[in-house]
Amino acid sequence: MRHRRVWIASLLFFGVLLGLAISRVSAAESRQGDECIVDADETIDSDFYVACNTLTIEGVIEGDLIGGAWAATVAPGGHVEGDIWLIGGQLRLDGAVGDDVHFMGVDLDLTESAELADRVDISAVALNVEIWERATLPGDLLVLGYQTIVRGDVQGDVSFNGSALVIEGAVDGDVYAKVGGGDTSPSFIPFPFPFSVSFQTPGLTVRSAGRIGGDLSYTGPRPGNINGRIGGTINFDLVAPRPDITQAAMEAEEVQPLDVIARYLNHVLTDVLSLMAAGVMVMALAPAWIREPAALLPRQAPSSFGWGLILALLAAPVSLILLLVSILALIILSLITLGGFTGMGVVLLIVVNALVIGGMTFVILFMSRLVISDLIGRRLGKRLIRTPNRVAAQLLSLLLGTIVYTLVTNVPLPWVGVVINAVGVFIGLGAIALHARQLYQRIMRSSYPEYAGEADMAAHPLAVDALLGTAPEPPPDSSDLPGPGLANLPPGFDWWGEDGDESAD
Repeated sequence: MRHRRVWIASLLFFGVLLGLAISRVSAAESRQGDECIVDADETIDSDFYVACNTLTIEGVIEGDLIGGAWAATVAPGGHVEGDIWLIGGQLRLDGAVGDDVHFMGVDLDLTESAELADRVDISAVALNVEIWERATLPGDLLVLGYQTIVRGDVQGDVSFNGSALVIEGAVDGDVYAKVGGGDTSPSFIPFPFPFSVSFQTPGLTVRSAGRIGGDLSYTGPRPGNINGRIGGTINFDLVAPRPDITQAAMEAEEVQPLDVIARYLNHVLTDVLSLMAAGVMVMALAPAWIREPAALLPRQAPSSFGWGLILALLAAPVSLILLLVSILALIILSLITLGGFTGMGVVLLIVVNALVIGGMTFVILFMSRLVISDLIGRRLGKRLIRTPNRVAAQLLSLLLGTIVYTLVTNVPLPWVGVVINAVGVFIGLGAIALHARQLYQRIMRSSYPEYAGEADMAAHPLAVDALLGTAPEPPPDSSDLPGPGLANLPPGFDWWGEDGDESAD
């Protein structure tokens, strides 16, 4: 379906940004600095790579526009004949664009003076996307973000996934939306951006002047405020909290027990499949990061819970600080002219953010629960799993533990599953942290390398072996020094012979 292309476009966007690392080799034209301007009498006959604080296109770019800019404008009279792939704060389209627009940032504006070629689509991951009054988008509008406002004319489909979608103009095609709502005021806390952004009330709003030529399909916690004309059918899927067994007992006519059980089993199956997919990957690459933290839990459960709670609370602030520092670094890089190093720095910051934030999310959402599942599976599997194959036994025990864990954490009772799942995540996360601390201590202990042969050390570096869990255990510490006496002589040490024994007598 066309509305799913927003996810594909987002992934492709990152791929293009990674291409900036080698753009200086292949690009015929690129610019960096505080202010980048393509003058009205200037024509760039190739792709144009940028890393600027402000970017103004008044001339012609015959290829694609690729890069990053805090404030970018295709001015009236300006023309980008190819695609636009841009990351930054704001993108304002006042001029002509010959192919699709892909943007990731804060604000995207399509104004009434913009001239887009036939079937040009806009794909955006942004806080705010606005199609101005009397502006025309010939193709589809695909947005993942907080809000989208359509005051002009979208001649294709609209696909939106976020909080607030407002339609005051015309959409000739279909509308697919997943919106927020349930409150009467914007749920986003406005940040003092240097852009004009008017935050809308969460939910779907089709005002009296709005018109949708095709079907309207949307999901949300409450019905939308629809006062305009809908040419096709309206399909609304209410997103409500999962009913529990107590609601089924009190409201038998609205919530049937069989429906509760069916939804319960569906969520269990979904969790089992997702956890096992992550578990198989980790088991194949570094199984010690599941099994060794699980082995720590029986004797260090309280410490694991404390460490996990602290780390879980710190994850969001650390991610936010990392993003803010990265944005500041991007601004600094755009102000400094370093040639190809500017593009390399932008790519490196994006990769670091993706790896760090994505890694933390994976550990918290999956690894921590896999540790608990592995512990449960090993305890139950001692009597249930009988196979000589070690790998099969590990996977079967993990599967058994995952099934038991998800059955408990999805139980349809108020707060029971949520609390159990939270406690499990904290304990599993803390066990992973304790395991990481032990690995660090194992690597840093000066006596440990002495027990590995030189050939083995060359083929398998100590740090890599320890991280993957393939290194041998370090020798135990001992403060008992060997004392004097014949008991400490090496075996077979009989230099004194029989004569020595006789002389001793």
